[in-house]
Amino acid sequence: MARPKKSKDLIKVRRRKIFARRFWLALRVLLISGFFVAALWGINYFYNSSYFKIKTIDIEGNYHYNSEYIEGLLEELKGKNIFEADKKKVEDMLIEDLTWIKQVDFRKIFPDRIDLFIVERGPVIMVTYRNKHYLLDEEGIVLEDLGGDVPEAYEYLLEVTGAIDHGLEPGDLVAKKNVLSCADIYRGFDDDLKSIIKRAGIKDNVNGDIFFFTHEGIEIVIGDSRQVIKKIEVLKLLLKEDREYNIIDLRSPDNPVVKY
Repeated sequence: MARPKKSKDLIKVRRRKIFARRFWLALRVLLISGFFVAALWGINYFYNSSYFKIKTIDIEGNYHYNSEYIEGLLEELKGKNIFEADKKKVEDMLIEDLTWIKQVDFRKIFPDRIDLFIVERGPVIMVTYRNKHYLLDEEGIVLEDLGGDVPEAYEYLLEVTGAIDHGLEPGDLVAKKNVLSCADIYRGFDDDLKSIIKRAGIKDNVNGDIFFFTHEGIEIVIGDSRQVIKKIEVLKLLLKEDREYNIIDLRSPDNPVVKY
């Protein structure tokens, strides 16, 4: 009779152990779940708190546009969660909307600051159409329509005529190679040569030859930018001669053609 009782006791012990294991397993699952729920709640609370709301936008490298103007375009960023600020969207928007801006580097400075590092375009030449003057940068991008009057700040720029046959808008691209070559050649002139040059132009011929006009009315035909250093040296030698030229044609620098 002892064996059945012992068997029953073993069954009870086994059941208690199973119950205990299940209890501790359930308790562990409950604690882990509680921990994750609390952690998620804490993260969500912290994420949406004012700690990560953008409070400051610092801007560097801007000269044409003042910081207040640029900040005004980014007003929607103020108070936004810094994690949700779209770097590429902001960079693309500024480059697309502000013609003078060439490059933007958007940086998130945690927890609540945005830094913008801006590279602006600079004018290198001025082209004319009828009575209007347009500023171009080194890539041929139209920066600004100056109208008929050139501000003193841009009087140092070389003026190119005959380069375009229609009006332009800021952001347009002037894709004629010789237009930008005018600026490159002009930069190769020394101060003495620059001081006598009044303007440049593009001839209406197949090659679109580049020429310069001096204040005294001498036409200097350069052609293209090939052998430009040699052409400049020949030009200097010719100008040193005590002669009154009407045309100096340097398209072939080894055999320059002059007309009196």
